[in-house]
Amino acid sequence: MSARRLIAALAIFAVVATGIGISIAVLIAEKPPPQAPAASPLPTATPKVPTPAEFQIGIVVTDENCAGPNGCVYKYRVEPKYLGLHPLPDAEIKVMYQVTGGHQPQAGDFTVKGGQARVLQDVPLEGPPGARLQATVTKVEG
Repeated sequence: MSARRLIAALAIFAVVATGIGISIAVLIAEKPPPQAPAASPLPTATPKVPTPAEFQIGIVVTDENCAGPNGCVYKYRVEPKYLGLHPLPDAEIKVMYQVTGGHQPQAGDFTVKGGQARVLQDVPLEGPPGARLQATVTKVEG
C-alpha cells in the first residue's frame, strides 16, 4: 500500500504545484491596456420638409406712398429665417405665408432650394398710415 500512497501523494502535489504556478503566472503577466469603448457614430440628422413653426419671417418696408384716398401703399420684401434643427431637403420647397397689418391680409410665398430662399421684391400692399406689417408662415410644401 505504500506505493499507492506514494503515487497519490505525488498526484496531489502535482495538482497543487500546477495550481500555484498558474496563479503566479496570471498575477505576474502584463495586462493589456484598457480599450476605450467603441465610439458609436453620432446620429446624423436627415433632411426633411420643415414645419411652418421652423420658419420666422421678417418684413422690410422698401417704399411707402400715402398720397392716395385709400390710405397708403406699402412696398415690402420678406426676410425668411430657418430655425429648424435638421438640414433642409435638397429638393425645392415652397413656403406660404400671410402678411397682416394692411387693410386686408395678403397671401404670399417663396421657395427654398439648397439653403437659398428666392423671395419677391417690392410687393405692394394697401394699408392705413403707420401700418405695422407682419408675416406668419401658414404652410410648407416639399
